[in-house]
Amino acid sequence: MSEAEEKTSGTRTPFQSASRKDVIRILERITDAFLSLDKELKILYANFEAEKLLDIIRENLVGKRLPEILPQFNFTSLFPAMIESMHSGLPKDLEILDPKENIWYEVRIFPSVEDIAVYLRDVTSRKEGEVKLKESEERLSELVRTSLDSILSVNESMEILMMNPAAEKLFGYSSWEVNGKSLDFLLPKRRNKLFSKVLHKIGESPDRGIFGPFRARRKNGTEPILEASVSKVNTSSGKGYTLILRDITDRISIQKKLRGTVEELKTVDRERLDLLQNLEAEVESRSQELTRFYRLMKEELNLAKRVQNSLLPPIDYSIPGVQTFVNYVPVMEVGGDWFDIFEFRPGVLRVILADATGHGVQAALVTMTIKGVYEPLKYLADSPVELIKGINTDYCRNFKNLQMYFSCFILDVDTIERKIRFASGGHPALLWKSKSGIKPLERTGSLLGLNAKMEYLEEEFEYSEGDSILMLTDGIFEEFDSEQNPFGEERIEKIYRESGLSGLELHSHIINEMKAHLGEKEPQDDITLISLNLT
Repeated sequence: MSEAEEKTSGTRTPFQSASRKDVIRILERITDAFLSLDKELKILYANFEAEKLLDIIRENLVGKRLPEILPQFNFTSLFPAMIESMHSGLPKDLEILDPKENIWYEVRIFPSVEDIAVYLRDVTSRKEGEVKLKESEERLSELVRTSLDSILSVNESMEILMMNPAAEKLFGYSSWEVNGKSLDFLLPKRRNKLFSKVLHKIGESPDRGIFGPFRARRKNGTEPILEASVSKVNTSSGKGYTLILRDITDRISIQKKLRGTVEELKTVDRERLDLLQNLEAEVESRSQELTRFYRLMKEELNLAKRVQNSLLPPIDYSIPGVQTFVNYVPVMEVGGDWFDIFEFRPGVLRVILADATGHGVQAALVTMTIKGVYEPLKYLADSPVELIKGINTDYCRNFKNLQMYFSCFILDVDTIERKIRFASGGHPALLWKSKSGIKPLERTGSLLGLNAKMEYLEEEFEYSEGDSILMLTDGIFEEFDSEQNPFGEERIEKIYRESGLSGLELHSHIINEMKAHLGEKEPQDDITLISLNLT
């Protein structure tokens, strides 16, 4: 293998024409946990799903040897399989039990010349399902044996394979007397040929429902009237049929008597005609009810929109030294983006921007919970990192059962010391524009709501007069055109760097470019843009 081929092996092969940022973006979106290891099994990269599955943030994963992170697997086949895969150059698949947490993992190993790619997936539910399926089959066998309904199993040649005790009682034969015999043995001779043909048709079209009534033959020579539910099944000897039989002799007798009651049949027919005459009026009434319900639902959504808007600060909130400009565009009446801007203390402007997963009413309810957690801490936390930790801790304590997560960026602009301080939990990078160029303000921790003990860092920089900051949620750069091409973070950064615009003019230009990218498609996610001009 040439050097060029080696560089495109392993995890890089599917992404030969993609940039590193594109590869990372894809790995961050896949549903499997992904780890890249060197030959010493040291972790080079871990995606978000790996953080969540292992319950360890990647800052504490990268650079560590996997056997140190997962010591419970040291005496299993996991690590020997990885080493063997690297030596042989062949991928490996295995399922392995975490003896510590009693969790089953499906592991896929793909070696390359320089490193090894490992995909993990929690398959505990599937493994438990296999056990339950086996138990279910055993219970089914017991249910058949103890069923009050008579059950027969026959093969495709109509030979009897099984008869439960209820069927033995119905026909008067023991199982050993009929096993292997043709089903015709239990039917009057005049019915044999017709029954087999009908049974085949019913088995091929189970939606036909109940088959019958038909006459059978008991050991004592009597002929009960039966009906059967027929299912086509696979047996150990091939395809066959399962028949659930019911003795309806008494019911047929009663039905014959009822047929003689002509007046009662006329009454039923009159009721049917009345029902048909009233059907149109009933449909109209239902339609009006649905229209009224839809109108009420729209009114409630509009009320929810007004309530959510009341939670947001004025869009022109500013203090001396900082001008703010805000555009908030939910994809529905309510959305999952939320922000607050206020003067934390004299000369210090604090901005918080949060983005709940999803959009619409569900995401809007999450923003309500964020607001409820945030308000008591709003003026108590002295720094962004203290505030973001407090929000995460209280949210996990009170709302973790919602299984809804959100990103959050908290920024303090100190106009007295001319410094910016921030902490970011899983939020896309914000852009700081100065004379020296554009610097991304990257996240300093993971999404909020995952783990109450999650650690977050805070960063601090000095700014100069004329600098600006562009804050946004991922709804705008993750909008896809008809060919599934994203609008992209790079395009937003280019507009910010080259347009020469700021504030609302900058926002309008970005949104117009996004709409041109979408063409006839409508935006699929909430959009929030916040600009800060530092004077």
